[in-house]
Amino acid sequence: MDLQKIEQLLDAYFEGETGIEDEKQLKAYFSSNDVAPHLEAYREMFVYFAQAKSESTSSEIKTLKPAKQGILKRMRPWYSIAALFVVALGVTFFLQNSNKISEAERIEAEIAFEKTKEALNFFSTHFNTGAANLSVLNEFENSTNKIFK
Repeated sequence: MDLQKIEQLLDAYFEGETGIEDEKQLKAYFSSNDVAPHLEAYREMFVYFAQAKSESTSSEIKTLKPAKQGILKRMRPWYSIAALFVVALGVTFFLQNSNKISEAERIEAEIAFEKTKEALNFFSTHFNTGAANLSVLNEFENSTNKIFK
């Protein structure tokens, strides 16, 4: 068989793209004594597959007997309903308590808001004053440009 064809079949085999006929060709090639040296490592794999195919066991497989249904097994569907009820109660309790803020927290938040507003107004006033002083720099730059041009 053509070595290039075998290499293509081997690549397709490892990609899972071969059919039964292609695998039979590979098995026949690797079962022969005419295997290329660089493909010799794959021979052991195909020989192993051939041996594993013929293996069988004579031991008896024991199956487990079904257990009797006790009260716990009959109540199993109720466990999920009870768990769902507990989760629903927990979520409801959490949502009701998380939305309530105390009067002291509300007053503290309003004070913080007023202080922040004062600080931003102060910053805005002083920033505008500083920006007005920058117009002098623009006048200086214009004069410098007239002199050097």
